[in-house]
Amino acid sequence: MQDGFTIFWQNNNRARALFDDLVARIHRNAYDDDYLAVLDAYQAESPDSAHFYILAARYLAAHGAYDAALPLAERAYRLRPVGYAVWNLLAEIYEHLGRPLDALTMRGYSYGIYKTPEPRIDDLPPELLNEGLNRLSVAMSEGKVAPVLTCRAVIEDGQLSFRDDLFVGEELPLTMPEGSARFWVGCYGENRFLSEKGFMLEELRRSARFKNCGHHDFVLDLQKAREVRGTTEIDVPEGREALIAIAGTELSQELSFQTETVDDHTYLGKWAFSYFRLSEKTTLHVDESAPYVLGTPILLGHSPRRKKLVLNILVDGLSWPVMRTRFTEYMPRIAEFFSRGVIFDDHFSTSEFTYPALAAIETGRYPTHTQVFSEEDSHELPLDMTTLSECMKDLGYYCAAPMASGYSMYCGAMRGYDRIVATSWDLPAFDGAERTIRHLEAFGETDQFLFLHVMDVHPYSANGFKFATAVETHLPLARRLLGMEGTEASVRLPNFEIYRAQFLEGARYVDRSVGVLLDYIRTHYDEDEYIVNLYSDHGVSIFSPNADGAVDIMGPYSTGASWMMRGAGVPAAGVVNELTSSVDIYRTLGHLCGFPVAPDVDGNLPAVFGGRAREATYSISRYPGQTLKVAVRSKTHTLRLETDEVVAKDGTVDLGGAYPDIFPRAHEAEPGHAVDSEELRAFFYPKAREFLREVASNGETFKA
Repeated sequence: MQDGFTIFWQNNNRARALFDDLVARIHRNAYDDDYLAVLDAYQAESPDSAHFYILAARYLAAHGAYDAALPLAERAYRLRPVGYAVWNLLAEIYEHLGRPLDALTMRGYSYGIYKTPEPRIDDLPPELLNEGLNRLSVAMSEGKVAPVLTCRAVIEDGQLSFRDDLFVGEELPLTMPEGSARFWVGCYGENRFLSEKGFMLEELRRSARFKNCGHHDFVLDLQKAREVRGTTEIDVPEGREALIAIAGTELSQELSFQTETVDDHTYLGKWAFSYFRLSEKTTLHVDESAPYVLGTPILLGHSPRRKKLVLNILVDGLSWPVMRTRFTEYMPRIAEFFSRGVIFDDHFSTSEFTYPALAAIETGRYPTHTQVFSEEDSHELPLDMTTLSECMKDLGYYCAAPMASGYSMYCGAMRGYDRIVATSWDLPAFDGAERTIRHLEAFGETDQFLFLHVMDVHPYSANGFKFATAVETHLPLARRLLGMEGTEASVRLPNFEIYRAQFLEGARYVDRSVGVLLDYIRTHYDEDEYIVNLYSDHGVSIFSPNADGAVDIMGPYSTGASWMMRGAGVPAAGVVNELTSSVDIYRTLGHLCGFPVAPDVDGNLPAVFGGRAREATYSISRYPGQTLKVAVRSKTHTLRLETDEVVAKDGTVDLGGAYPDIFPRAHEAEPGHAVDSEELRAFFYPKAREFLREVASNGETFKA
């Protein structure tokens, strides 16, 4: 429905009129032949659309044909998995098809965002009650920081009620690939008494103190594991050895081991994993009825088909436009290390904040395809959208995150990891680097795929924030006190000196600590035995040189990100001026490590690795309640678009009448610098339209 290159976006008015007609018929409960006739006309105008499948499934459900309605509703969910209409349609269908847990999950999604309808559990059979409450808890909670819950569903005095809590001493109720255990949540500890963290958390978990701040630096240990009782046997292949993590659920839980050569016992800690090395078939036994927790066995051994180490380092918020001219000054160790690999000089993130950006990196797909865009939502990615960690697991790597934030766990983007050591907020590089080295030493007899997430450079509003002492002691008072009023989101912080100083001090911290880790890798691994991949999920606004003080969250400082690689298969090309996107990381690791990449993955293999150079990158801000903002960049120009309408809770927006501007890259979004030509529109308009196709509402809305 687009008019060549004159009008950027033209809605389909006939489709909109037919949609409104069908919605009116639904409200009248008029599911008759006329409804079908209008539906046929709508399908002709809007084929393979989420709204068509919802409207068609709604007709079938109204006539009791729930089996026939299900695949249509699930197709709608695959296309647009967030929204009142699709959630409540699927809930109704699942209820009639005897799938109460799936129905409850959909009701939870709906109530979590739209506050209607209230979920019910009275139809759950007793054996499904605990699983149902746990699934409902995830569905109604914010999706960003597992295993923390903003809405734990519990039964109190026979009634369904909700409270703040977290999952601990139990499994996360997430959908896992076939053959994979779920994550079981324990408390992380090294060189300390086993049960002390468990006792502490049991008392604090529902307190205001823990809700408001305690979870920020409380470290949790999530491992693929299962609860067992009594006696169990673990088989170890002949001639092999294995490691197994075992946790208790009570204080000093006695666990006996019996093999052909060993007959002894130890004591487990409450919610604390301990490791044991096995070389033969082993029988485990606990006398009491309380369960204990068995991690998935880790077989030792290397393979010539794998690298000994593939390490991903996410430096949250490390803006490359900021660091480009400061790299060797503030991050000399990291700069020297990657100078013998590839440093991408024209790299952009898909989003301006972590939640959608991390899911895009882990799947190689734009947020318009993952549909991960709102922290309020916790829907899961489909299992056939294979994540980076799943790909590496399929190759035989032991996959672990020595330090992570819990972001993207509820949505499933991290489901391939065997172990994730997580806090919700406090991720200092010094801790992460040391923890990673210890992990390398502990599991050095395996081929490891590791993820390290550090947040030293990530900015925060000055109101109530403790800056680095070195920043506070060097700023004159007038500049020290700027930014103390208000609580701006980090993506909208102004370019005050205190924020810039904090960022650069954080860069020094990252370099000092990660530099030690990189030195360790150089010392202990040959060049062809490892790949180190350092990148950021987004940039920062605090260096944007806007004279009027306005913050441009789609600008090059906010979406310009870092990406650099070194190791096996990585050419020693140094700084490469090639246009790249954060979704390219997935396909590049597939190329270097040897896992297959699905054809619908959005990522591109850069030319420096033998692929083809990108024509454009895509960045999008799709935050419900705010205007949609898009930047499409070529090597020379940028298309910028901001809608008049705000993004709906389902992630869609009316693009009718939206008019983009095109700028030279050197003057992006600067007044008076917009340029226009048919050639530029012919390049940018088709690309931007295709990118936004899954976001455009055509003005069609289902009311909650």
